[in-house]
Amino acid sequence: MPILWDKFAPLQSGTIRGLSRQWAHGFLFLCRVVLKLTYKIEGRENLPDGPFIAVSNHQSLWETIAFLVLFPNANIVAKESLYRIPVFGWYLRRSPMMKVIRDQPGKSIRSIIQGSKHTAQEGRSIAIFPEGTRTPVFGRQKYERGLSAIQKATGYPLVPVVLNSGVFWGTGARMIYEGEITVRYLRAVPPSSDLYNNLDQIENEINKQKDEMADLLPT
Repeated sequence: MPILWDKFAPLQSGTIRGLSRQWAHGFLFLCRVVLKLTYKIEGRENLPDGPFIAVSNHQSLWETIAFLVLFPNANIVAKESLYRIPVFGWYLRRSPMMKVIRDQPGKSIRSIIQGSKHTAQEGRSIAIFPEGTRTPVFGRQKYERGLSAIQKATGYPLVPVVLNSGVFWGTGARMIYEGEITVRYLRAVPPSSDLYNNLDQIENEINKQKDEMADLLPT
């Protein structure tokens, strides 16, 4: 997973995070009022008291923006194309995020470790979509193994996140359906030196639960 660490831009501050979070709240408000698309959260009790790594499946543009609200203190691992989204991209460019650069694999491991250690020094969480791209509701995309380097560099627990946004707002869909997106936090996985080998189990559990959520497909 090629990743470059974005240095602090001069304007980076809590103010930028706050403004971007307000913009994300506005996005969710428009989803609720105009699109009749709401969301609910399950498993809040599974979130650790301290910083953690949120590891989520990725089905829609929705969670890309909603995570600014759901994980307000997190640094997001974002692919380069997201930096072109109005406002959201501005926020990413001025925040200490980790940028995925697909065509520069040689810079991968050192950059991911540097960015993760910097995040840990700040005491912030990390949010990542290890599939690396939006995936159809019943699709499969092998998780990137850079996740193990992030956990090793931070010593953070890992919180699997399962969501079904693609049921209502799928990648490439021409229609957005009314309904209620489910965001489910699973039990935290403690730091493990063997995460590389255990990642398949985490991936399988997320895939299993997201498939179960797909029973909510609108008709």
